Amino acid sequence: MEDFSKYLPTHCPSCNSLLSFDGIHLTCPNENCVGRIAKKLASASTALDIKGIGGKTLEPFAKDFKNMYELIRNILQLTKSNATFSLEKYGIADDSRSFEIFVNAFKNIRSLTYEQVIVMLGYDNVGRKLSIQIAREHAGLQADYSGLEKALVAMLHEPQVEAYIKSAVSTLEALGITIDKPKDAAVNTNSVFVCMTGSPKVFGFATKGDFMTKFPSLIEVDLSDKKCQYLITDSYQSTSSKMKVAEKKNITIKTYGDFKL
Repeated sequence: MEDFSKYLPTHCPSCNSLLSFDGIHLTCPNENCVGRIAKKLASASTALDIKGIGGKTLEPFAKDFKNMYELIRNILQLTKSNATFSLEKYGIADDSRSFEIFVNAFKNIRSLTYEQVIVMLGYDNVGRKLSIQIAREHAGLQADYSGLEKALVAMLHEPQVEAYIKSAVSTLEALGITIDKPKDAAVNTNSVFVCMTGSPKVFGFATKGDFMTKFPSLIEVDLSDKKCQYLITDSYQSTSSKMKVAEKKNITIKTYGDFKL
């Protein structure tokens, strides 16, 4: 059988670092590679469901920001101080509609879950499942790391990493973003398992945490969890990735307004 690996590129097209090949994936080892960072920014934008900000828009920012947290912090600090700033070097014309859409996308972030903060820090191979368990531990709850990669769990417990996560949470809170921390919920026969996307603010709830408090029978789970019964969204017209997944899985979609106090 012919060895097709000899036809694969040997160097990263973004930073020219020598690529490594594990038989399945080609990876760039350079942590400062703008191509690699750009993918992390795009992935974080999807995870946070930031409206109107796609991967192509975020690519130019990879040269100055190593993760989505740094970008959000920078934009919000500038807007909070009413500073005049330019995005021309990132391909966004000042005083344009694109500039307004970009800045407002970040200003409209009202709340995030603790695990979303961890995900946006861009640690390699750290996804939502592991982030949820770290968030639970930081909230003083029991964490379950079974089935998760031990090396990643150990990395997230390193003092400097824990300090960075907690600092990011504190900074975002100081900038006006509510960080919803995990809470244990009692499971009973009336419990309803849900996943949430978008913001509940237009329906009279300050944050997702506030919404969950008003409906104690709801238990938040990941959309991939087989127990998930509903995806709760802020709009039936939303085109978020979660909406698409829910439709494929035939998971019932409701808005925050469909739930009555």
